[in-house]
Amino acid sequence: MTETLAKSRERWHLANVDDKAVKALAADLGIEHILAKTLLARSIGKGDLDSLREFLNPNPFLLSDYGDVSSPEELKKAVSRIRKAIKDNEMIIINGDPDADGISGTTILTAGLRHLDARVDFRFPVRSREGHGLQVRVIEEAIERDWGLIITTDCGSKDIAAAQYAKDNGVDVIITDHHILGKTHPNVHAFINPNLVEKKTLFKTLSGAGVSYKVILALFDAMGKQVPKQLNDFMLAVATLGTLSDRMSMLNPMNRVMVTKGCEALQHTKWEGLKAIKKVCRVNDKTLRPRHLSRSIIPRLNAPGRIGDPEKGIPDSSLAVEMLLTGKGEENAQKADILSKIFSDIVSMDKDAKAGKKDPNDDLERDALSSAASVDDVNEQRKFMTNKIEEEIDRIVRDNIDLSKERVIVVEGKNWNSGVIGIDTDRLKERFLRPAVILTKYSGNPSVRGSCRSIPNINMYAIIDKVGDAFYEKHGRQLFQMEVDSPNGKRLVNAFGGHAQACGFSLDENDVEEFKALLKEESKSIKEEQFDYHYDIIDKLPFSQVGSRLLNQLDKIGPFGQQYEFPIFYLQGCLLKDGKPFGNKYQEFNKNHCTFKVIEKPKKKRKLPPKEFQAVGFSLWEKFCEIRSNLDPNIKYDVIFTIEHDPRAKGKHADQKIRLNVLDIRESGDNVDSFKNPTIEDDPLDY
Repeated sequence: MTETLAKSRERWHLANVDDKAVKALAADLGIEHILAKTLLARSIGKGDLDSLREFLNPNPFLLSDYGDVSSPEELKKAVSRIRKAIKDNEMIIINGDPDADGISGTTILTAGLRHLDARVDFRFPVRSREGHGLQVRVIEEAIERDWGLIITTDCGSKDIAAAQYAKDNGVDVIITDHHILGKTHPNVHAFINPNLVEKKTLFKTLSGAGVSYKVILALFDAMGKQVPKQLNDFMLAVATLGTLSDRMSMLNPMNRVMVTKGCEALQHTKWEGLKAIKKVCRVNDKTLRPRHLSRSIIPRLNAPGRIGDPEKGIPDSSLAVEMLLTGKGEENAQKADILSKIFSDIVSMDKDAKAGKKDPNDDLERDALSSAASVDDVNEQRKFMTNKIEEEIDRIVRDNIDLSKERVIVVEGKNWNSGVIGIDTDRLKERFLRPAVILTKYSGNPSVRGSCRSIPNINMYAIIDKVGDAFYEKHGRQLFQMEVDSPNGKRLVNAFGGHAQACGFSLDENDVEEFKALLKEESKSIKEEQFDYHYDIIDKLPFSQVGSRLLNQLDKIGPFGQQYEFPIFYLQGCLLKDGKPFGNKYQEFNKNHCTFKVIEKPKKKRKLPPKEFQAVGFSLWEKFCEIRSNLDPNIKYDVIFTIEHDPRAKGKHADQKIRLNVLDIRESGDNVDSFKNPTIEDDPLDY
């Protein structure tokens, strides 16, 4: 076990692709050699030309298809109930999940319904107190105010108790979700979830926002109305954020066409809210790509939901929705120019603007910018919390956990913010290349929150689900549940959900030890080869082939994302210099990242100066320090990397505006041909 994990930490896999097949495919598709090799290395379509053409140019009509977003009867009931609410002027409440996907889904439902003249408002859980899902608090508000309809987005599939409570009190609930179904379905007016359709469909890897988009399309069709292009572009741009944030499959052509069209819409949007968040994140429309959104806009959308609490004066996810909904470009075109004149760096806006206070002389654009700045401010608070927790985790792992024996790392803490522990769990997983679970207890509260993240080959959702089943068989009660307050007393609701590589849960503090024991037992089923967590490298490149032209070429076979990751390349025999650590301002003593230069080894007969690139290594400073003492002209290194636009580059030449995102470094001398190559057993198009 220990040897397997140690090997996986350093394993580089170079794709083994027949060069004749690469040349033939490049000629057949009219694309560059490196692109053909990437497609064959990923086994896209298994080399079948028709499948490859479909992959590269997915049918745009997939966007308008909503037929299998749920079972036909459930979709019909949902649309009929929403139409009745619009006709009767009922208030519709959207109960969203407090993450970027739930925020995106809430925004889409709200925008679409308001265009149809529906009365709509939205609510989110306070994650630190209420977790996720359909909220009893929201149901209570609906009962008190005589609101008859709640629509969830990105949540609700396992909220059996909350759904029944709404039913018993005369509140209709329509669940729109994409998560894995439980053994029992909630008793609601209508249940929209692609997993209710038994046959294999493209809809089953839609995000929550993608499901919401399809519901709006179905509603417009049922009402005999066409979705205006401006609204459709807006919804696609927002659905793209949800799709990328939840890491939905980019092998799925429905997601591919949605993200492609959504990025185009985001580049050209005239909605002030979207323009404002782009400005906050310094997103350059010319270089905007899906992977940039995952590092910029999406974390900021997540931030309010992670730590937001209106009772403490911290904006929650509702602020992000209000921001995204602000303004329709065509109606406010005359005011659009004001955006470029109001503060070059929106993060440094004055206190009143950050607090969302409006200047009487400002209007829609200033409101959008103020909201965007508040979201960024919350993200700064999130960074502080995350890094304080990470420091404690380092100590706990060092002092209490034998990494040579544990298949799943379990770390327990106290009073850690439950909204940010997912980030720390993800970092723990990445650091030790195995599944990780973080549990946090709270003073005066019997409920313990848990977050789990896993590596690609291990389905931790299924393992933890089996833990819950084993507990139920032994005790006759649910393990994963939490107690929430209600005017009618405390109520127990479901507290487990997620995906194969990311899930969350709550349980009673008295059950923690048994949970850990059952988890350890279930983890024995994990095979050693499942820990083979490696880098799949497409090709070894000469320095001359690395640059802006390569980056532009790769766009031809994008978009990249989950299950179709951005290609990794390999440079051999490099010189490294100018290594410097960096981290956010809260990482005072533990700076995980670094910048440095990757330089071509000089050649005696070559007249041109050696080519060099600026490089960044996220979570690579520790590794860089290991080799730093050897940085001299006689030592060469190999690096594996992805290539990207440098957001801070100021050079005039195109190649000066790109950088290498280095994933790993090692001393040169390895024989490339001796790399162990991965065997692809599954058809990647089997989504």
